[in-house]
Amino acid sequence: MNVKHKSSPPIAGLLISIITTLISLIMLLPIAALIFESFASHFISSSEVDSTFSDLAETVLTHYIFNSLSIVAGTLMFACIFAIAPAWWCAHYEFKGRKILQWLMIFPLAIPAYISAYIYTDTLDYAGPVQSGLRQLFAWQSPQDYWFFDIRSHWGASLMLGLALYPYIFLLLRNSFENRPHNLAQAAQIMGASKRKIFWTIQLPLARPALAIGCTLVAMESLADYGTVQLFAISTLTTAIYDSWLVYGSLTSAAKISCLTLLFVITLVALEKNNRKKQQHFDSRSAKPCPKEKASRIKSIFIWLTCGSIIGLGFVFPLITLIGYCIDYWNENMSPAILTHSQSTFILATIAAILATGLAILFNSQQRFTPNKKNQAKLTLSSFGYAIPGTVLAIGILIPLSQLDIWTNQLISQLGFEKVGLIFSGTSFALVLAFIIRFAAISNGSIQAAYKHIPPNLDAASTMLKGSKLRTFSRIHLPMMKPAIISAFLLVFIECVKELPASLLLRPFDFETLATYVYQFASDEQLEHAASGALLIIIVSLLPILLLSRSQKMN
Repeated sequence: MNVKHKSSPPIAGLLISIITTLISLIMLLPIAALIFESFASHFISSSEVDSTFSDLAETVLTHYIFNSLSIVAGTLMFACIFAIAPAWWCAHYEFKGRKILQWLMIFPLAIPAYISAYIYTDTLDYAGPVQSGLRQLFAWQSPQDYWFFDIRSHWGASLMLGLALYPYIFLLLRNSFENRPHNLAQAAQIMGASKRKIFWTIQLPLARPALAIGCTLVAMESLADYGTVQLFAISTLTTAIYDSWLVYGSLTSAAKISCLTLLFVITLVALEKNNRKKQQHFDSRSAKPCPKEKASRIKSIFIWLTCGSIIGLGFVFPLITLIGYCIDYWNENMSPAILTHSQSTFILATIAAILATGLAILFNSQQRFTPNKKNQAKLTLSSFGYAIPGTVLAIGILIPLSQLDIWTNQLISQLGFEKVGLIFSGTSFALVLAFIIRFAAISNGSIQAAYKHIPPNLDAASTMLKGSKLRTFSRIHLPMMKPAIISAFLLVFIECVKELPASLLLRPFDFETLATYVYQFASDEQLEHAASGALLIIIVSLLPILLLSRSQKMN
């Protein structure tokens, strides 16, 4: 039942509606700019024809697409291997230390894949300690004397991304397995089915929606990855966007490849939604959840060894290596530059997080007080940016902001003043705008979830006491949403600190964020000199896990 509140002044309500409409359109502007830039050259005659995209299409674009798809497929394979069995064990069995283990399994999400990629490359390369030790032990003289896994390969990049991204699948699958109905498994046991057959024919198919969503998230993140594939010299659509703009100087080519990448993302999301529509879901809330089975001592040891190996590869080894780098190169890691870049990053992230959280409150409050399709559409549009890869979003923002800079300088010149230069596309404004558009979905999700827990009868009581919308919001909604607002702010803040592709393309001249600073050293094979910055990113990235542990009760 919708609650009608005391009407706000018509002018104020109209002004809020106009503001939210403009903001939602601005958040959609990068997509419109990419489409316009991609097709404008076919309709606007120009003496200078940009043939960069045609040259790429005729030579290497197919190779870029194949590399992107193979990285996505390999990452999904490794992520499923790392996630499915541990998720089932943590949900199905009861063993000593289970609650600790299921939280440790999420920790690799805090380490960016390009940092792990550098560390493993340094360790497993031909000149690294592992191969050097093997050559010394077995008296091998050259690479022809033995075979060793080539970490700088498609499989190596997929492994690094799989280690960093599998927690998405693990979390969703574990929650799904926890809520599986007990009656279906009992019926299968009565029919004589083995535990293995029950898992493959009943338990895993029931968890398909969670698995599909997790795989979609992993696929989108791996498709959008730039740091890892660039470090391994693998040309993908993401690296092609970066090179088209910064190497070839062709914004049109970058826009066209961005549209192609966005098409892949939309296809992934559409396939996931279509897959869920075809599935039949039955209400199992009344069904008794499966009780946990007591794991034997041998099985408990096996679970801990397997999951511990995954945690060790994805989190412990990279973390210990970074700490070692920091100690060995103490003077370089205590450089004032790290403090400077950290401060500037935290300031930008704070601004973006405050604005994104404020916009989330504005959009969700409007939908709460005036629920209709128009306001819901605005809310949906404001969350669309999270599906856009960072590199694609950066190009989409550069196009309108560059044109805005041109118009601004032309206007200032006509007024007789000196040109001001790039005040939109060449400053931190572009970076903050990218952060807000990219991560508004996170803040929207937190605030939307909080509003669902506020009973409508509180709004009705406020209306009966002749409370206005503003009074209801400030006296009832805001205090009850305080934890969600703090969570939304922190989650957006952390994602801004970690964001690499958009930061690389949009950062102002002679300006580094913490992520780009660490990546520059990693790409120059000198991560040791920026290990403290990498550790800072990891420490900050662990905050969402701690927040999740407080807000979500894992049985």
